[in-house]
Amino acid sequence: MRQVAATLALGLLALLVATSAQAAPINYGDFAGLEVMYLDVTETANAPVGGEPLFGPPSVIGNVLDFDPKGFTASASMGTTDLVDGQLNLTLMANQGSVLSSVAFSERGDYTLAGAGTAATQVQFGLSIAAVTVLEVDGVALASPVALDGASVSGTKDLSSDSGILVPWALGLQYDVNAALNAAGVDFRNGATKLEFVIDDSLVALSESATIAYLAKKDFSIGVTTGTGTPPGSVPEPAAALLIGGAWALLAAARRRAS
Repeated sequence: MRQVAATLALGLLALLVATSAQAAPINYGDFAGLEVMYLDVTETANAPVGGEPLFGPPSVIGNVLDFDPKGFTASASMGTTDLVDGQLNLTLMANQGSVLSSVAFSERGDYTLAGAGTAATQVQFGLSIAAVTVLEVDGVALASPVALDGASVSGTKDLSSDSGILVPWALGLQYDVNAALNAAGVDFRNGATKLEFVIDDSLVALSESATIAYLAKKDFSIGVTTGTGTPPGSVPEPAAALLIGGAWALLAAARRRAS
């Protein structure tokens, strides 16, 4: 029964996304973190919704872009189904001297599953990195942008196993930028310094004749881990040069003693 319900839900999700028109994009502008810039942050509703915005205007704490959604909810009762699907577009740019090592996406909220029903009453939450494009590597713009592999994660709660009222849920996704660069065959010394992301985020609620399914997203964040980048052809700092020279001197002395 659970497998059948999940299959039906995924089919419904694909149908609604395919047939729904996008709402007008909402551009929140640019945001400065400690070591990274979030540029041209824009959200778009990809499915029929009661009101916008879904994510709402973000704020920055350190290198984390944080959203506090107010109306990102899916609600169904008496045999109905509800889908809410939002999209975020943004560009990440590392500050000079840094590279984009990894990007962590996390979200949380609560759900309600109640009434007399089966596992067909459920809520589903999904987070997808729909597209990633490399624009700049080691501080140098690419002549032709390169598409990287995306990633996704999802979760499901059903009435039979997870019933409750305002039960917390959470979802997370870690994107390893260097691994994605290697998989795409992109040459780099330290890492990517400018990336475009398209993020798709969906909530689905499915109910039966005597049940209620409700799902809310209350927090969404994007956190960037940076690494140190050394521009190609640059000369090491004096302290670094001394350390490197000292290491070579110790190695040479050890070899003389061995001979």
